Amino acid sequence: MKYVFYLFMLFSSSVAAKPALVIDILSNENFSERYSAFLNGRDVLSITDFTANTDGSHLEIVEMILLQQALYLGGETRPVEFRAQPWAANTEFDALIDGTSLMLARSMWHEDILNYRGSLYVSDAVIEFGQYEAGLYVSADNLQAQQLQLSQLNKLTVVVNPRWHVDWRALINTPMSAISYIGPWEEMLAMVKANVVDAMMINFSVGANLDLNYEGHLFTPIKNVKVVLPDTRHFVVSKNHPQGKKVAQALVKGLKVLRQRGIINKAFQQSGFINQQVKDWQVVNQQMIVTKQ
Repeated sequence: MKYVFYLFMLFSSSVAAKPALVIDILSNENFSERYSAFLNGRDVLSITDFTANTDGSHLEIVEMILLQQALYLGGETRPVEFRAQPWAANTEFDALIDGTSLMLARSMWHEDILNYRGSLYVSDAVIEFGQYEAGLYVSADNLQAQQLQLSQLNKLTVVVNPRWHVDWRALINTPMSAISYIGPWEEMLAMVKANVVDAMMINFSVGANLDLNYEGHLFTPIKNVKVVLPDTRHFVVSKNHPQGKKVAQALVKGLKVLRQRGIINKAFQQSGFINQQVKDWQVVNQQMIVTKQ
């Protein structure tokens, strides 16, 4: 891996002199502050250790890094500039379809992009089937919910946006009661904090207790149970953007290199997205997990 590091450092100054490649992020999921804190002055192309330096979910941060490394390894050497966009779930596809947006800095569920494949270049799976696991996060002061056993989960109410098709499908295949709410992620978490609902499905946080601290409010997962979100996740690039084809080709090539070198799985494991602490926890929707014979 050392030669990769030196190669990145050798070209970092020339990359900085080139015009930026603009890639969009959602403003309500703007991880730029924590992303900058994670880099801590390091060249993004030199990152080989993805160990989290703060608690919380680091999936979005890791994907922002992997995306840039893949593009570079695929021959797209322009530096990336992240542009925050205040999109709703449906309009992000509109912008990709009409070419207003080149691509998003996060992966997307395959199920969600099926109807748009004619307008999008779709990468190989970044997150493979069965890798995306979520905890049932409850307010830290909701001791009753925290003490529920697997056999008692039918008493649990879980808020979910029905437009999040994979989340919805996973939840309705559990004994728990799905509470439909169409609104921002932050508002759903506020419902959990206020005990309007018991829980929310969130990919596991980094930290000794897997706790999530959001704006001073503490949430914790119900121990020994988890939900698998049954789909794959992919980067997508607009076919109607003038740079789309070139960027998509570089992305596919670079992701293949990262996958062959084991960097993608390493990044997800070190960052806590693939979390060893929950390896033996019971999958609540086990019947949805199809194993290859």
